[in-house]
Amino acid sequence: MSKTDNLKASIIIVNWNGETFLKDCLLSLHNQSFKNFEVIFVDNASTDHSLVIAKQIADGLSIDIRFIGLASNLGFAGGNNEGLKYASGIYITLLNPDTVAEKDWLKNLVEALESHPDAGICASKLIVDGENVIDSAGDGYSTFGHAFKRGEGKPPEEYSESEYVFGACAGAAIYRREMIEQIGLFDEDIFLIFEDADLNLRAQLSGWKCFYVSEAVVYHKVGGSIKKIGYHSSYYVVRNDRIIKIKNLPRGIVLRNLPLLFLGEMIWVLYYLINGRFKYYLRANIDVLKKFHVYMRKRREIMKLKKVSEKYMQSVFTSGFRLYGLRRIKRYLAL
Repeated sequence: MSKTDNLKASIIIVNWNGETFLKDCLLSLHNQSFKNFEVIFVDNASTDHSLVIAKQIADGLSIDIRFIGLASNLGFAGGNNEGLKYASGIYITLLNPDTVAEKDWLKNLVEALESHPDAGICASKLIVDGENVIDSAGDGYSTFGHAFKRGEGKPPEEYSESEYVFGACAGAAIYRREMIEQIGLFDEDIFLIFEDADLNLRAQLSGWKCFYVSEAVVYHKVGGSIKKIGYHSSYYVVRNDRIIKIKNLPRGIVLRNLPLLFLGEMIWVLYYLINGRFKYYLRANIDVLKKFHVYMRKRREIMKLKKVSEKYMQSVFTSGFRLYGLRRIKRYLAL
């Protein structure tokens, strides 16, 4: 019996109209080599038959599953926060329903947290299902002020080394309960998109690191749920980008990177103009201004927990020019 066999992890799955993905996802949990875990399945007021189908699938599996059916859609943030109320594990694991985890996925994540006590988060290697390319090898944050998926679109073998990174994609990640009790899980004002970027920033500010575990492999049917939202996702991208900057970027970081942040903003503007989505950009900014006082109040609370220097925070950001480069900017803007 290994050291990690005495631990218990809670896996929270937040589902919204994902009935076509559930069998593969739940079966992959049934096949995990690490068995000491529970599953909290939160259904976000789906209009399909997700909850019924999930219960039918669970009847034939030897895993502990609790089902939570919500009366309204609380988003990814609210759904996971609701699931956390029922989780009893030492480690809190989040997994998207449109994923399939390799059999040693959970084992490798738990062992990584055990081996790295300074890490409050461990990131998985997410591979696009059906393609031999990375979806996320951990997450990053650029000096342009943009959250991004590390390694997106690149061959998985380029990210075979486990290492400290900025943060994790919450589609398949594990969190230390001690950290969550200190800084909280997700901000429900964010609702959907970039809620993990916000958490990654809060964790880093509070002195918690993130470790990328290359052996913790998950296959992701990318956009399985988000595609149902359509262009409205553009609104959440802009609005939530603003929220996390207001809440989490230290003043010194903003002043140091002001020209780059301005350039990053120009990239946003051009992107939304070129793609005919500028109305979402405007609406998002207007809504942020309406609740600016709310986000500033949250900022004050976050800064009370800040334990690291601004020099350290700068060191965990990725250079905007290194991330994008002229060729990538052209592709991003669809020029």
